Amino acid sequence: MQPHVDIDERPVSSSAIRIALAEGLIDEATTMLGAPWFITGEVIHGEKRGRDLGYPTANIRLDANCGLKHGIYAVRVGRGSERLDGVASFGRRPTFDNGAPLLEIFLFDFNGDLYGQALDCAFVGFIREELKFGDIDALIRQMDEDSARARAMLAAAPDAFPRLGTVD
Repeated sequence: MQPHVDIDERPVSSSAIRIALAEGLIDEATTMLGAPWFITGEVIHGEKRGRDLGYPTANIRLDANCGLKHGIYAVRVGRGSERLDGVASFGRRPTFDNGAPLLEIFLFDFNGDLYGQALDCAFVGFIREELKFGDIDALIRQMDEDSARARAMLAAAPDAFPRLGTVD
């Protein structure tokens, strides 16, 4: 029998971690795990909408049942030993097509081709729920705000996920 573990008088278990992720409680999941929750996936081609909006994204298909709340996140990405900060949307893109869930990562200050590459993506903070916007200008304004919030969250968490991408 495994010993019972509590953090701040709350039980730690895989169920508690799944609930935290499903509710967007990234800080709680990170505390229970001892490091940020992360995924590893291959960058795939998308619809190229982000590029047209000024936010080119690295798209990674996640299992629809991965348990992560649909929304916008501050993320830290590992590509080999390189670390990149960004903002990510996980969800169905309700403004455009409400399609299959997709992780779309906009990497700050990055310009390059990532298609076919495996990335590790650590979720550092939850910014907001996924929303449908009435027009593209409103969406871009919100993306600007989301990016600023993600940069602030990541600046406050400089050591988040130091083991990310340790294998080249």
